[in-house]
Amino acid sequence: MLLIVDGYNIIGAWPEFAKTVDLAQSRDRLIHMLADYAGFSGAKIILVFDGYGSDKKSVTLEEQFGIQVVYTRQHETADHYIERTVDQFLEGMPKFARADVRVATNDALEQSVVLSRGAIRLPAAELRREVLSVRGAGRERHGGGGTRRPMTFEDRLTDAQKERLERMRRGE
Repeated sequence: MLLIVDGYNIIGAWPEFAKTVDLAQSRDRLIHMLADYAGFSGAKIILVFDGYGSDKKSVTLEEQFGIQVVYTRQHETADHYIERTVDQFLEGMPKFARADVRVATNDALEQSVVLSRGAIRLPAAELRREVLSVRGAGRERHGGGGTRRPMTFEDRLTDAQKERLERMRRGE
């Protein structure tokens, strides 16, 4: 599964960042949260930060804690970079496999664009629930969480994924 995250959009939407004034600190915290999520979930994550107003002439790609962090170049929005990445990743991919590409953003226009190109949209609140859920389950597994049952495949699916699988099972 590939998860592409609109970094500044998520920072603006999650309550964890509401009181943080330092943008660099917010970026670092989001990177660490998503790295934990990637480690526990097995997702490949591309975290994109908008460099539109910067003076950088080229895109900066960094590998941080197992996730790819992208800072777009001058005059390029994170949305444009995300759309191009979705197109490149889905090119030649069969329709049934496209559920493996998700884009996390609260930007309604961007959600519409990525849906039209074949990716799955993931609102910020849903991504937050997944991150917190997977993080908690991972801590239980690694920290001796007591007598709880092990996490199943179904536990890892989003509601949208469960609904889609059910529709496929019914032949719809």
